[in-house]
Amino acid sequence: MSAPQAAAFPCPGCGAPLTVRAPGRSEAVACEFCGSVADAQDPAHKLLSRYTSAMTFTPLIGLGTRGVLRGEKWECIGFMRRAVRYYGVDYAWGEYLLHNPLKGFRWLTESDGHWMFYETLTEPPGKAPP
Repeated sequence: MSAPQAAAFPCPGCGAPLTVRAPGRSEAVACEFCGSVADAQDPAHKLLSRYTSAMTFTPLIGLGTRGVLRGEKWECIGFMRRAVRYYGVDYAWGEYLLHNPLKGFRWLTESDGHWMFYETLTEPPGKAPP
């Protein structure tokens, strides 16, 4: 599998190396060291925002990791840690953005050891036949 073309530049917040793993498709890239978020489409990579609290969760799949899932080769090019509070209970999960040059993008989500592999819809689903 050929990797998506990657672009690297220094973080505008701390100077650490940042890698955009899907140039032209990525809107922003976050720095794991200082929490800065840089504009991935701006040639100057201007600072968009900065998180004040450090990330305390280490992803189970590192960015750039390649593997086979359902017979296809994928590369992990993005990660988000998400959470919601529902009736006073916190629920958290991780979302990994995967890329395959022929298949496109898919999401691999993990929550409490349970994994889901899915593709986002481009249009709302239609009505089911009667």
